[in-house]
Amino acid sequence: MNCRYLLPVMFGMVTVIYFNTSEVSAQDNFSALTAKIPKSANALILIDADALRSSPLGKQENWADKNEAAYVNSPFYLPPEATKIVVGSQVNSNHQLEQAWEVAVMNLSEPISSRAIARAEGGEIDTIADMAAVWSPSDAYFVQFSSQLLGIMAPANRQKVSHWAKTTGSESLDAAGVFAESVNDVNDTTQIVLAINLKDAVVPHQLREWLSSSELLKDDATAQASWQTVVESLTGAKLAISVTTKIQGRLEVQFESDPSVLGKKAKEGILQTFQKFGVAFEDLEHWTLSQSQNNLILDGELSLTDLRKVMSLLQVPSSKFSALADVEPAEADDQDKVVKASQKYFRSVSTLLDDLHLEFKTNRDARKNFAATYMQRYAKRIDKLPILNVDVELVDYGLSVSETLRSTSVTQGQANIETGVRKSRVYSSNYSNGYYNDYRSSSSIKTQIAREEQGEASKVRFENWKEMQDATAQIRVKMTQKYKVDF
Repeated sequence: MNCRYLLPVMFGMVTVIYFNTSEVSAQDNFSALTAKIPKSANALILIDADALRSSPLGKQENWADKNEAAYVNSPFYLPPEATKIVVGSQVNSNHQLEQAWEVAVMNLSEPISSRAIARAEGGEIDTIADMAAVWSPSDAYFVQFSSQLLGIMAPANRQKVSHWAKTTGSESLDAAGVFAESVNDVNDTTQIVLAINLKDAVVPHQLREWLSSSELLKDDATAQASWQTVVESLTGAKLAISVTTKIQGRLEVQFESDPSVLGKKAKEGILQTFQKFGVAFEDLEHWTLSQSQNNLILDGELSLTDLRKVMSLLQVPSSKFSALADVEPAEADDQDKVVKASQKYFRSVSTLLDDLHLEFKTNRDARKNFAATYMQRYAKRIDKLPILNVDVELVDYGLSVSETLRSTSVTQGQANIETGVRKSRVYSSNYSNGYYNDYRSSSSIKTQIAREEQGEASKVRFENWKEMQDATAQIRVKMTQKYKVDF
């Protein structure tokens, strides 16, 4: 079996480690996989890959075919050898879900040798903590706990991987609360569960400021106080996804306090929160709200586009060990291999850009901050696409697109930072001038500051998006003329 660990975009290496141990047998249950996730993880996704591939939609869209271009028919890449996958990460919920590290653990239907992984990944066989390992340039360490249980950790911090390898089990994730529920929720019809632990994540003064400026509760101090109490008691969120002939989602937001005081505005509050953090998806606006005990629940259908977005939040860092396992480098005169690989690559990049284009046109958050979190994740997806036998100019185009997405996301982040800096001057001015209680005046000033900074960021977004559209059109024409086939 294979376990993979995913890590932040900031680092650039991958290593594969094989553990010759019998502590975990090749069993098809998620408890064994989550036991390998470090205890500091606060985000988790569980995927029953076999059940997804055998679902009616999975069969219709041919999700089992690894020869299909990544992300075109399928909203994710599932290594054919993987039966069940768990990805864990430590994310900063106050900063675009920025990842400190990512770990993936997967059951495999058949063993994959370290030599095969090193060959497909373009890596090097290594030894870490007396264990066989493989370094790969995809920014991860693959760790084999048994012949059919493999792990990957990214970024490729050799020291951290060594610590993880030595302490797994003794310092593993405490599968309690939202994580315990997630393990129990996965079955043949609910094939994906994404969960995040949000206990103590809410920053009180930031929440207070947001509530005072939101159109939802503006000028209603009593309602603002009630919302403050409930939202500060937030403990977690869980998204369960069921795939049959269509895709159904169920979002559960969990509190310690009774959220019924939020009333009819609760759904809009959830939507605005998702938009604020750049992780909104279009279908969510049409979901139905209900309450169960201290949990707010939203149910509804999910499109392939929105599922691609959701699945980008936590993802396996490299699929080359599987996708390129049987691929040979093209000979100088073997243009057919280059054409096929290049077409797949272009289709994958185009599909990802189409997702963001739709987001930009239709989603309220995208028009405001262009979904900074998704831009980062999609840039990472493009960076991880297999490039063996792909036309060099096309690879350069893809790298340019991912760079532009990443820089646009950074622009949004800098706008948010500058907004915070300028707002802090308002706080300081209010204190020094003795009118701290003139909250309404300072609030209106801070709202104006936010609009100004977002306006500058918006200008950059429009310019960058036009550049990507122009570059896509140009490379498509160039590749079509060069190879005499459609791209």
